[in-house]
This record gives sequence, structure tokens and C-alpha cells, in this order.
Amino acid sequence: MFIADLLVAAIAGLCIVWIVSIAFGTKGPWNSLLWFFLVVSLFAWAAGVWIVPFGPRWGGVGGLPIICMGILIALILAAAGPRTSRKRLPPKEQEFVDANAAVDVLLWICMLCLLMFGIGHYAWHPHVG
Repeated sequence: MFIADLLVAAIAGLCIVWIVSIAFGTKGPWNSLLWFFLVVSLFAWAAGVWIVPFGPRWGGVGGLPIICMGILIALILAAAGPRTSRKRLPPKEQEFVDANAAVDVLLWICMLCLLMFGIGHYAWHPHVG
């Protein structure tokens, strides 16, 4: 189930990020489709395995919670919009660069937490994985 859940989340994340990037013309808050895809897929996977499955099952995986969470997170991240490019700025704009660095740190903390939540599901519910 672990691989099946992760595969469904990755496929859903890929499709959702592709549609959102075309519809809204964004690559996510990090201006990179790869990071946008990783965050959406990890959120969809972690939330999808903890939410009680509903809807049709594909290979034992309740895909609707994964898809719904992926759409929700993608729309929230698309609303955050693209950040400015990373170039050298005059000293008085240095505070903005520091804010970008803080957002990057939060990205890594968020991704680490999502991995722990997703893997934790299988550790606390061994009958599922």
C-alpha cells in the first residue's frame, strides 16, 4: 500500500501541478515546477493517507482524499504567487531577500514534516501498509 499510495499521490500531483501551472501561469511560490510538484505531492500523500478513504478505490488506494488535498494545496500555493527572481539587490532591499531565505527554510521544514507524517501513518497503522 505504501508504494501504491505514493504512486497515486505522485501521479495526482503531476496532473494537478500541470493543470494549475497552465491555468494560472505560475510555477508556484518557488518559481520552480519541481518544488511545486514535490510539495503538492507530499501534502497530498500525507493528508490522503491520514484521511479516511472515500470514493472508489484503485488497487486498494482511496484516491479521492489524495486528489482533493492535492487540489487544495496547489490552489493555496498558486495564490501565493511567484516570488521575485534571486538576483543581487541593493542593500535597502536586503530585508526582502532575508524573507525569501526564511520561506526557503520553512519549505524544508514543511517537506520534512510531511515525510514524517506520511511514513508515520504506516508505522502507527501497520495493517494498512
